[in-house]
Amino acid sequence: MSDKHNASTSIKVLVRVRPLLAREMGDGDEAEVNECLVSMPAEDKTRVELRVPKTSSYHSQKNKVIRSNEEDAEDEVKKYKFDQCVWSYDHKDEHYTSNRGFYESIGPRVIQDLFQGFNMCLLAYGQTSSGKTYTMMGKQHDEGLIPLIVRDILRYKERLISERINCEVRISYMEIYNELVKDLLCESGEAKKCRVREHPIKGPYVENLNEYQIENYGDFLSYLTRGNNHRSTASTSMNDKSSRSHAIITLSLKQTKFTQGDTEMNNMTDANDMYIGDAEEEMISNIKLVDLAGSERLAKTKVFGQQDRMKEGSLINKSLTVLGRCINLLSSNSSNPTQKQAIVPYRDSTLSYILKENLSGNSKSFMIFCVSPIDFEESYQTLNYAKQVKRIKTAAKANKIKLTDTVIDWKEIDQSNVSIIDSLKDEVKELTEKLNALQLAENASSNSDGDKFSKLILYLEREINKVNFENKYLKRKLILKDSEVDELQNHVSYMDRELLEMAYENKGYKEQYEHTSNKYLVDNIIDKCNFHLALIESDLDEFDPRKVF
Repeated sequence: MSDKHNASTSIKVLVRVRPLLAREMGDGDEAEVNECLVSMPAEDKTRVELRVPKTSSYHSQKNKVIRSNEEDAEDEVKKYKFDQCVWSYDHKDEHYTSNRGFYESIGPRVIQDLFQGFNMCLLAYGQTSSGKTYTMMGKQHDEGLIPLIVRDILRYKERLISERINCEVRISYMEIYNELVKDLLCESGEAKKCRVREHPIKGPYVENLNEYQIENYGDFLSYLTRGNNHRSTASTSMNDKSSRSHAIITLSLKQTKFTQGDTEMNNMTDANDMYIGDAEEEMISNIKLVDLAGSERLAKTKVFGQQDRMKEGSLINKSLTVLGRCINLLSSNSSNPTQKQAIVPYRDSTLSYILKENLSGNSKSFMIFCVSPIDFEESYQTLNYAKQVKRIKTAAKANKIKLTDTVIDWKEIDQSNVSIIDSLKDEVKELTEKLNALQLAENASSNSDGDKFSKLILYLEREINKVNFENKYLKRKLILKDSEVDELQNHVSYMDRELLEMAYENKGYKEQYEHTSNKYLVDNIIDKCNFHLALIESDLDEFDPRKVF
């Protein structure tokens, strides 16, 4: 967890064009109408061009004056430049980018910044059926950005265990439906309604929003499924399963770094390696993953007479309009820092209020603008909107805290148990009698007994977290030791096999040597015997008995 200075940075703007949908594919004259209007030069991943149809009201007046008919009109192209442009129109194209390819281009940077203590935000914007939910969620065998990000966060936190860094990941899932916030992870059958409040330092937050710790990818999938089952969707002429709400998944990451103090074990390498030390540093960051409901027009969605759908559509458009107004003012403020800064109306919409910090405060934000390849008017408005967002700056900072030892006087606490209990009883009585109970509870924390009690709770919480992480750390060390033992055992087995083979080879050489030596000796004796036998035969040939007798 390296130190990073506070960073003033622009919101990163990414544009992605989707392929044609099944209902948009035609033949004959219809195929010409559904020709792709968006192009992205392969040599420059930051540029996107939008061709203006000759029949469009946006076509320049110059062409309208000089043309005698539509065929004489010149092609007009709107050109834009963003941080990244993603071509996903034709999967047969060599420059086609899948969900996985898109994630690999931005995911590692997002994960790195999150673990360095920065608050992050990924937000998908676009008209209905432009590919927002597919980009963020994906499909069963083609995961989107959210599952891929969560998978890598959980993998990375496991790697940090060996570095004495304990990571706790918690998830919350909410939707903004008809300007009301609903908790999608409530255990009851229906989503729970929540209120938005504002913290003086941390900014807007959702009160009483359920948050659950996740240890593995299976935990995430179960909570995601629960939330998706509670989410509001409906069918329109533009999308069979259109999102009728803005969905926000928030992952909170708490990192606690343990360091070895000056202990007697420092002189013992093995013991020191198994000792996690004391909590030295803490970083708390979060990442918001936002799938907005699509901007839409009544004439295109064809929900005439459906009062609920019409109300949903109007409130969706209202929240997006307010978001657009906020972005417009933020863009103007960033472009003219020396002029008087305009007041941004975040509170005019629940969506913009919740995203306040991500749009202008302590956050590094990425906005993904999804565009249709054939709908000029919607794509044109989306790209112009993206152009404004590119000028907005945020003031992100790493949320790092140096932990100091919490001194607990156990004797004093033991002696004051009775007074603490009496004090708490008095507080309970007051809280039941007065309407401003919350304010009294906050003020009560300033008295000495309450302060001692708060310190005790904080101390015990940290000790529990330390013990839990110590177990996790030691398990990881044991796994590593077991793998080292297995590796050594495999090496010993290999050496045993090598020695055995060498023994067999030596035995063969010995037998061959003995056989060769014996054969040489026998042959030598036979040669000598033959030599002497020849001498004897020669002597016998020359033998004359008459000379003897």
